[in-house]
This record gives sequence, C-alpha cells and structure tokens, in this order.
Amino acid sequence: MDLQLGGKRPYVMAASSGLGRAVAEELVREGATVVISSRSSERLRTATESIREATDCADDAIESVICDLADEEDVRNATEEAIEILGGLDILVTNHGGPETTRFSELSMSAFDDAYHGILRSTVLACKTALPALRDDGGAITNLVAASALEPSASGALGNVFRPGVYGLSKVLAEEVGDDGVRVNCVSPRGVMSDRIQFKIAELAEREGITESEARKRRTDELPVNDLGTPDSFARSVAYISSPAADYITDAVLPVDGGWHRHAF
Repeated sequence: MDLQLGGKRPYVMAASSGLGRAVAEELVREGATVVISSRSSERLRTATESIREATDCADDAIESVICDLADEEDVRNATEEAIEILGGLDILVTNHGGPETTRFSELSMSAFDDAYHGILRSTVLACKTALPALRDDGGAITNLVAASALEPSASGALGNVFRPGVYGLSKVLAEEVGDDGVRVNCVSPRGVMSDRIQFKIAELAEREGITESEARKRRTDELPVNDLGTPDSFARSVAYISSPAADYITDAVLPVDGGWHRHAF
C-alpha cells in the first residue's frame, strides 16, 4: 500500500530511542522528511545517524531539535523550530518517556508534578503550538499512549493518572479541528519490545524471584498472539494512521497490543 507519505513533514517527539525512534525511521523509509526531538543531544546525534544508515536517506531527510518535555519553553520552542526546519508541518507525533512505576501511597508530589509536565502538559503544549501549521494544509496528530492506562493498575499511579488525559485531549481536538482538515488519533502499544519493556521484564523477574525468560513468558501468556511485538510492526501502524491513506480515520484509539485489549467497544 502506498501511504502517500513522500514529501510529508512529520515532527516526532521523544524519538531518540525506543518506539519513537522506530516511528521516525519508518516515516523516513516511507519518504517523509522528519524532525525528531529529545533532551539529549548525544542520543539525538546517534539516532539521526542510525536512521540515515538504516534507510540510506539523504542527510536532510532526518533532522533533530533539543526538547526537555518537562520544560514549557523547551516544548514550545522545539515545536516551532521543527516547523521552521520543515517549512511547515503535516504530522505531529506526540510521545513521552514512561514515568516511574509507583503506588499512590509511595509517590511524591515532585514525581507527580514531573509526570504531569512530561506526559500531559507537554502534549497539550505541542498540539497548541503545532495546530496553526497543521491547519494550513490539513494534517494529522497522532498521540502515542501506553495501553495500560485503559486498565489502570495500582503500581501505575503516575502514568495511569495522566495518560487518560491524553486520550481525552485527542477526543476533544478531533471534534474541534475536524472542519480544518486535521485528524487526531491515539496509538496504544502494549507488549511491544523496547528498552522500557525489557526493563519492566527485568524488574518483574527480580520482584518475583524468577528468571527473565519466565517473566517474559508471563507477558506473552496474556496475549492471544502469544508473542511480544516488534518496534518495526508498531511503527508501521503509526505510519499508516498518520498518513493520507487513513484519511477517514479520526477520533480513534488504535491498539497495537497483540490482542491484550479485549473490550467489545
């Protein structure tokens, strides 16, 4: 399928590693010119070089900007800089790192504030800053939000408070900006292998006194496909829903979770 991404201009946040980087690489592979962001200049340099090598693209097909999601000015400035580099904007992919795993009784208010800024406020700021450019020619906002927020657990007191706000934001925006030709969707990963998932598997193994292989099997046993997903597979899903090929999909949540989410609606 031709996703019609050739010449499109996406900005992918928090994309120096993990699923964000996989998404950026897939968009470049499909012919888009992409800007990625991270708070680490070194990791951005490594990511851009890796994507250029993996896709054999021109140097200017992947650029980067510094952005600390916890810093309001940084989020706004990085989004504006990405738009300037690209000469406009067709796709905004919001993303954020996973907050620490903690129960409500154990969390500190400083950690609560950090998670609010890093997850919800940064997404709101990026969307507000990007919307004028997206409205110019129509475009798409795709928010990457962990599927675990759909079924909150006690150990996820931070992510499970703020990630539902991103789902709500997507619904609100889709209703408001649809007439401007802007689509807004969420893509929700679960069980997609990344450094974060590997860390959680190791954490589970240590907590339960089992091997990492046994901990991984516990994760796969909860999935109908009985295997963990790959970053490449996830990235292809994000590329599709962000592309003109999905021009009649908005106000949706696309689970990329191997069937973990089993609600009928």
